[in-house]
Amino acid sequence: MAIEQRIYKAQAGVAWYKAAWQIFKLQPGTFILMQAVMGSLGLIALFFPVLQIAAGLATPFLTAGFYQAILMRQQGKKIAVADIFSPFSLAGRRLGLFRLGLYQIGAGMALMLLASWLFKDAIAVMEQYAGQPDLAAQYMVENISAANVILFVSALSFYLMCFAYSVPLAFYQPTLTLFSVFKVSLSVFWHNMAAVSVFGGIFSVLIIVSLPLSFIPLLLIMPISYIAFFVSFQAMFMSKIVSETEQNSETSSTGRFDA
Repeated sequence: MAIEQRIYKAQAGVAWYKAAWQIFKLQPGTFILMQAVMGSLGLIALFFPVLQIAAGLATPFLTAGFYQAILMRQQGKKIAVADIFSPFSLAGRRLGLFRLGLYQIGAGMALMLLASWLFKDAIAVMEQYAGQPDLAAQYMVENISAANVILFVSALSFYLMCFAYSVPLAFYQPTLTLFSVFKVSLSVFWHNMAAVSVFGGIFSVLIIVSLPLSFIPLLLIMPISYIAFFVSFQAMFMSKIVSETEQNSETSSTGRFDA
């Protein structure tokens, strides 16, 4: 089934952040705590490798829960931190999100294997000169091929574009196959490259600005950026997906923002 998409100019990336700020101001504390829960999941995976797969499988559920909370807040409803866990109890959506998590883990592992193979010489140099960082950096650069860098960046870009809008697509359009989800995400990302690039540029600048402050501003940056990204999803796919889902759930308002 074809999904209607919108194509935006570069300035839309700024508009999405402006809209996100307005939404964030409605319940800032709740959005910050929700992002803290999601960030904690990432830290658990980092410090306890044995739990990485479980964390990877849970990530699409928490992300979908955050997006659903944004939509509820747009509709004027009060939200709670516990709302981020609501997708775990939605029987019609759990399988799709679970499979999406499996695909994302598999794709991430494939990228890691590709990086290990492309940069095996540079990795070996780093291990050999671990106690001599200056020499390690010098020899590492000499052992990195520009062609390999281009190949890896291309593979990483393809991965990011395929999975960028996969969670909201899989959640709000559960009848789509995952192949269709990836195809649509790739298509809309590609056709809105200018707007998404501006969005990414703003996010990168905010991250850089937070560096001198020990990343403390991330408590604000991350929830606002997640909200802005969901706003971009709503804008690109119009009201069709969200409104159909809400009507099936006997909800009267779509809560969509048109950038």
